[in-house]
Amino acid sequence: MSLVAAAARASRTRAPRANLCQLQARRCLGETTTGPAPLDIKANVKPAIEFFTKDPVSYTEFKQQCSSLRIFAFIGVNAAIVTSLFLDPPKSSYWRTYSPLYLLSSIGGAFGSKQPLFLTEKVEREVDVPDLYKQLSLNRRIEGAEAEEEEEH
Repeated sequence: MSLVAAAARASRTRAPRANLCQLQARRCLGETTTGPAPLDIKANVKPAIEFFTKDPVSYTEFKQQCSSLRIFAFIGVNAAIVTSLFLDPPKSSYWRTYSPLYLLSSIGGAFGSKQPLFLTEKVEREVDVPDLYKQLSLNRRIEGAEAEEEEEH
């Protein structure tokens, strides 16, 4: 028998290394998929009700009851949070700006701007900037500002 034929025969009789590694890594805990699909609401109603009405006979039955109840608990908690936010919203300005109630008005305001984005004419100010700079650089104070502070106190 030639060396090539012997190597071919040996490769057919032995299991590939990848399969041996996969078999060795498998934990064989017996957790196969049982019961209804996690998102099948109608099928999960019965095990969820049995959580409160029937004592489980085995661990797998208890696990299925808990898995079925988890969906309805998630829906209930989220419904309670949304209802609470709707009935008693936070008083923060962030919530007022980004809440779902003001979402449509803020989207509409983004497209229908009343003021132009860029200035159309020169802005006139009441402050004399060169004089203000001169006062601050020479005296380190603004003339007349002390009298205004004394009037406020």
